[in-house]
Amino acid sequence: MSTTNLRTGETPFAPAESLESRPSRVAREAADIAHARASAAAGRVVDSAKVKAWIESIGTDHELPVPYSGR
Repeated sequence: MSTTNLRTGETPFAPAESLESRPSRVAREAADIAHARASAAAGRVVDSAKVKAWIESIGTDHELPVPYSGR
């Protein structure tokens, strides 16, 4: 049973992936994960408390700037 968004008429599920496109998607995801791990190992991370505070400030009168790692 699929759920339909009554406002848009869309279902929340992506169409099935073709067998031909899967290897390129998996390779892309592996490259993205390797890049993320290298960034974290180099110290390019943002403290989760800063991210949470920023998210909670969105839409308020005192929005915080987007937090960056500073590296």
